[in-house]
Amino acid sequence: MYGIKDIEILHKAGIANPLRLRRVIYKTIDSLNLDLKNLTVLTEAASGPYAVTPIIAAVAGADRVLALTRDSSYATVDEVKEQTRALEKICDVSDRIDIFTERTPQIFSQADIITNLGFVRPLDSVVIAHMKSTAVIPLMCETWEFREGDVDIATCNARGIKVYGTNEDYPGLEVFSYSAWLCMKLLHDAHIEIHKSKITIVSTDKFGVVIEKFLACNGINVFLVPKVDVNCIEDADALVIADYTRDDQIIGDRGDVTAEEIFGIAPHLTIVQFAGIIDIEAVKKFGLNIYPGIELPSRRMVRTLGELGPSPVVELHAAGLKVGEYIIKTKSNKLDTPYKGLCQNLNDFLKG
Repeated sequence: MYGIKDIEILHKAGIANPLRLRRVIYKTIDSLNLDLKNLTVLTEAASGPYAVTPIIAAVAGADRVLALTRDSSYATVDEVKEQTRALEKICDVSDRIDIFTERTPQIFSQADIITNLGFVRPLDSVVIAHMKSTAVIPLMCETWEFREGDVDIATCNARGIKVYGTNEDYPGLEVFSYSAWLCMKLLHDAHIEIHKSKITIVSTDKFGVVIEKFLACNGINVFLVPKVDVNCIEDADALVIADYTRDDQIIGDRGDVTAEEIFGIAPHLTIVQFAGIIDIEAVKKFGLNIYPGIELPSRRMVRTLGELGPSPVVELHAAGLKVGEYIIKTKSNKLDTPYKGLCQNLNDFLKG
């Protein structure tokens, strides 16, 4: 049974309403019919809104939940353990999660479902060699968002280990739509009112399409372009850089446009980072307004969906675990769920 101390621990971790979080976890598990009985799950033990994944697995009935963690800029190991135990109590699964700080072969050899989340990565040839041949690696993202280096696909294929992405547009799930709301939050945080504003979005991937459609449906003057064009920024209020998959620079000396060129055309412009490479130092040198103004590599979002509240993270991670459950049941001929459309075969995507 939880107590006030557990609530306070989670409040301190940035979880505004732990009891609502519990409700979201149970509701999401029920909506996905997530059933992990007779399975061992290996995932991460993390902090704040990302403390939920091992809890979801435990509530969904996993026989064992193994969770890797380590000290990070977000929280210490002790803080992660404290938050995990507090959320366990609130969700009525006390002491169901085994937390480890060392990546040993024994941990990987026991799991049926291994997530690709932060503290579990990288899933390289060393750890894959110790996995069960029947193990499944569900990606907590769509296949097109896959990053090389996270999972050694060649070794997985050689061992028959399935790697699947999660269809974030699956009917009833629709997690990807939260990205548009996140962009809106970033615009507001950058003091762009959106209403009566002109917004230009630079993107060649799904993020741009979803954000543009959302803003347009709400009556916003918005334009989606594949590259920064001086003609599209001259009278814009904000330039949203939202190209997750692009590996080259977008703003900078090696980009579509330099910071100096932007300053010469639209010194009033606010640049909003969502995803994509920008020469931050050059942008600041010319006094351009950029939010949040941090160095960002390709294939990274400047903020996660956890900024919006608990539902996006819970829904995505529960869906990822559902992908693992579905693939395992398919392989073992124990299929009893209709969730084929939730699963995206990574090999199919990589073959193009």
